[in-house]
Amino acid sequence: MGRQALASVIVLIALGTQALAGDSEDCGGASAGSLRIAACTRIIEDGTQSPGSRTTAYRNRANTWMDSGDNDRAMADYDNAIALDPNDADAYNDRGLIWLDKGENNSAINDFDRAIELDPGKASAYYNRGLAWAYKGDNARAIVDYSRAIELNPTYMQAYNNRGFVLNRRGQFDRAIADFDKAISLDPKHPFAYNNRAISWGAKGDAERAMADYSQAITLNPTYVNPYGSRGIYYFYDGDVAKAQADFAAAAELAPHNAYFAIWADLAERHGGGIGHLRQATNKLDMTSWPAPLVRMFLGEQTPEAVLASADDSPPGTKRGNLCDANLYIAEFHWLKGSTDKALPYYQRAANDCPHDFIEYVAAGKRLHALGISP
Repeated sequence: MGRQALASVIVLIALGTQALAGDSEDCGGASAGSLRIAACTRIIEDGTQSPGSRTTAYRNRANTWMDSGDNDRAMADYDNAIALDPNDADAYNDRGLIWLDKGENNSAINDFDRAIELDPGKASAYYNRGLAWAYKGDNARAIVDYSRAIELNPTYMQAYNNRGFVLNRRGQFDRAIADFDKAISLDPKHPFAYNNRAISWGAKGDAERAMADYSQAITLNPTYVNPYGSRGIYYFYDGDVAKAQADFAAAAELAPHNAYFAIWADLAERHGGGIGHLRQATNKLDMTSWPAPLVRMFLGEQTPEAVLASADDSPPGTKRGNLCDANLYIAEFHWLKGSTDKALPYYQRAANDCPHDFIEYVAAGKRLHALGISP
């Protein structure tokens, strides 16, 4: 009853509002946010407008809300667009993106399913559903959807990049590199494809190409944090502590809430003869969840054994990655203290057990290689 009453109020208000000349263009074009919202609102509230016009206005206003980060208003507008036209594939597809942003992957998949049902040729719906499958860890379905998006749109750069990312997860590095090559050919200035291809090269043991791609990603986007952290690790294990410090400092400054960057910045400082600043960094770190145990270990507040136990107690979806972290960072903890014998078995475990697309796998392998020891 409350919803019916509210709908009646909205209709009464709408009858008293009329769209202005040019509102259709401002609502549907590239107008600035506030101008577009105002134009779409007038169309929505104009009772003389056709249901189709109002549906489009709701969807366009929702897109604007989403662009501004107001997902709740965007969701409400997509709901209204779908209520007016249950066959609006674009509204389902766009609403699915909000579900993704909220972490509601199943709801997102339901919306992308409906969008595809209504418009089987909609490449973006397959791409978006691929994202949802990837977030759920269903890499096989993600690859199928990315591949279908590419079939429908052979110039879909993001689909090549994301399929390559998932192929990296599956250890299919040659296929991944082929996808990143294609993505880069379609957009030579896309830093994410270079960063992701660097991961593939690193997993294959080609440090030179990995470093070149990380450096190109940074050149293209100096505020892109991931390649700083990864390139810094290569410098660190190659013995170029000064360059490692510079990269880790840049990463920590760009992402002060990232515990991994804080740890590496501290390690590089201490290996370079400094005192480290990890404790000061904890003011901006989440110390309630992983990888907080790693931070506490380097601060002397938790034992390596307790860190390993915490990693082993992780949920199934994160357990392998956390154990990988634990082994590599426990090794670094012992190495920092000069206990090579204690560090060695942890490096070997990391080299054997870490997913090959993890930078920790590369780190362990480089340390063992420098020691002339096989995993």
